[in-house]
Amino acid sequence: MKKFNYVCSYLLVITLSLFMITLGQNIVARTSGTYLYYFNDTRVVDRLYTEFTNSQMADEVASFMNSWRPKEFQIYENTGYDMQGIFGNADSDNMLTAKTAIDISFIICLVCLILTVSIYVYFLKNDFKLVLRKRLKATWIVSALLLACEGFVLLNDGGRRWLASFVGLEPLKENSLLSIILGEDFIHMAGFFVIGYTLIAVLAISYLTYALTKPPRIFY
Repeated sequence: MKKFNYVCSYLLVITLSLFMITLGQNIVARTSGTYLYYFNDTRVVDRLYTEFTNSQMADEVASFMNSWRPKEFQIYENTGYDMQGIFGNADSDNMLTAKTAIDISFIICLVCLILTVSIYVYFLKNDFKLVLRKRLKATWIVSALLLACEGFVLLNDGGRRWLASFVGLEPLKENSLLSIILGEDFIHMAGFFVIGYTLIAVLAISYLTYALTKPPRIFY
C-alpha cells in the first residue's frame, strides 16, 4: 500500500501539471474571446474584404475548434449567386491539423483531470493531506518548467517554426487568408494568453488544495 501511495503521489505531480498546461491551451483555442481580442486589436478581418465582422469571424473560428470531427475548415459568404468559401484548400488542411493537435491536448487534459481528481479524493479520504501539500510544491516546479518551454515555443520565431513542423502544418503563401488572420502574430499573442490562463489555473488549484488540506484549528 505504501508503494501504491508513493506512486500516486508522484503521478499526481505529472497529471496536475499537464492538466493546468493543457487547460490553458484549450481555453485559448476554443473560446471566441481570444480571436475577437486579436481581430479587434489588429483589424486583420478588414483585409479579407468580406461581409463578416470581427465578432462573427471569431465565432466561426471558435465554432470550428469546438466542432466534432469536421471534414473541412471553411466560412461561406453569400455572393448573391451562391455560397462561396473564402479559404483555400491549404488553409483548410492547416486548420484541420491544428484542430487535431488541440483535440489531442483536450484528451490529455481530460485524462489528467480524471486521474488528478481520483488521487485527490483518495488522499483526502485517507487523510494524506500533508502529501498533497508537499506534491503541490513539486507541481509548481514542473508546471513552471513546462510553461517556460511552452512560452519559448509560442513567443519565439524559431519555436513557432519548430511547432508548425512538429504538428505538421503546411507552409502557406503570404497572401493566404488564413496566414493573414491567424498567422505568427496571432500565435505570439495567443502565447501570452496561454501563459496567463495557466497561471490563473495554478493559483486557483493551489488555493483549493490549501483549503482542502488545511489542518484543523485547535484554538479559535
